[in-house]
Order: sequence, then C-alpha cells, then structure tokens
Amino acid sequence: MLVLTLFAAVVMAVRPSLAAQAGAVQMAFLILFVVAHAWLGYSAKGMAAFVVIAGVVAFALEAIGVATGFPFGSYTHHLAGPKPLGVPPVAVASWIIFGWLAWALARVIVRPDASTVVGGAERFTTPVVATFILGGYDLVYDPIGATAHDWYSYHHPTGALGVPLTNFLGWLLTGWLIFQLATLAETSFPARPVTQSRSYWLLPCLFWISTATQVFAGLIHPTAGAVVRGGKTIQIADVYESGASAAIFTIVCTGIIALVRLYSRSPALADTLVAQKNSC
Repeated sequence: MLVLTLFAAVVMAVRPSLAAQAGAVQMAFLILFVVAHAWLGYSAKGMAAFVVIAGVVAFALEAIGVATGFPFGSYTHHLAGPKPLGVPPVAVASWIIFGWLAWALARVIVRPDASTVVGGAERFTTPVVATFILGGYDLVYDPIGATAHDWYSYHHPTGALGVPLTNFLGWLLTGWLIFQLATLAETSFPARPVTQSRSYWLLPCLFWISTATQVFAGLIHPTAGAVVRGGKTIQIADVYESGASAAIFTIVCTGIIALVRLYSRSPALADTLVAQKNSC
C-alpha cells in the first residue's frame, strides 16, 4: 500500500494531466491505511471517535472560513462535485487522514510510550506538537493546491506563493482544536496490545515521509507555465521547488525525528512501561 501511494504521488507530479486521477488514488490508499491503522490500534470505537472529532471540527471551521474569511482568510474551493456550505468532502477527509498521521507522530515524539494514555502536561504538549507537524504539511502543499492546481483560491493572495499568512494561522487553530479534543477524549478508546509494537508506529512515520514524494518528483519533470496571483507572476516550477525545500525541514524532518525517537527507546524501557500499564 505504501508503494502504491508513492507511485500515485509520482504520477501527480510528472503527469499534470493525470493529477486529479492520481490524487484520488493516493487519497484512497491513505484512507485505507488510516482506517486500518486506527481500527487495529483503537477498535472501531476509537477510530470513529477520532473521525467524528476531526471531521466535525474541520467541516465547521472550513464552512465558517468560506462564509466569513475566519480563520483561514477569504477563499473559495473550485473542485468539481458537491460542496456542502462551500466545503468539498475531500477537504474534510484530508484533515482526518493527515491529522491522524500527525497525531501518531506527535505521540511517538512526545510520549515515553506512544500507546499510553497520558496525564499532566503531556495531555497538552502532544496536541501542540501535532498541530505544528500538520501545519508543516500545509506549508508545503497549500501553495501547490492553490497556485499550481487552482483547486482553491484566496481572495487576497498575499505571500510569496499566493497563500496568505492567515491560512497557516487558521490551520494551527483548527489542528489544535482537533488534537486537543482527541487527546482529552483518548481515555474513552484505550489502545489495543498491537500498539505496543514498534512496527505499529513505524508505518505512520513512513507514510508521513512518503507524502513529500510529490514535491520531490515534481523537480524531476518541472511543470511549465506560470500563473498570476495577487499581481505577481509565479512560475509553477518554482512552487514545487519551494515546496521541496520546505518539505525537507517539515515533513521529512518530523518523520525522521519520530523514527529516531521510536528506535532510541530500549526494549527494557518498553517492557517496563508495558508492565506498569498492565499493573494499573
């Protein structure tokens, strides 16, 4: 599944005419992975809880954003198909999918044991870290969606690549609300034993890093042409190059940090944490 997701991302970058189809395929594989990962680790109840929290918050903030300009700035979605209150379902699905991956990485990075439901400060630091991980993804791909593909557009396209600062601040607010609510509700869907294995947490780290494939593949076969945003002419190839530069220090960096944290834990420590959890 990971290989097929990577292949779809490459097709999106090197064959712009097939971007919509390849994007749909990539989204389908990511949905399958997230559903399987959440279901295996936290049961149908846990998966449903996260989907409902992320879906409701994302749809509400997106709809408010389309109607009022808060918190992302004024913008319009251009994707074909139904758009309840101006919000395409794929936008909400993206919040759920990439939100789950970011939340998984944050738990690996922040917590002594990613599968443990924590109290104290970690109930608030984990959502903050997840928020910035997810925000880093948007920093890479929002200019591609808005400027290179015109999937949506901002009414005031300021910023170097036509994406205003308000959009990224809106992502931080929306992401934080999702992760904070999910963390507070975490006790209602305890982790299954499979979450105590490294391989369970390895997969979201690899899938997260794989999401950067599209921007790097775009450098191999640069897209010709330019668009005008906010009175500025922007080369589409520059959008991908800027995205690749940002991805190194956001998507790839956070993925590597999570992998280092995951494999720096000694088996003895992991056994101790599991024993403590089972004794409670």
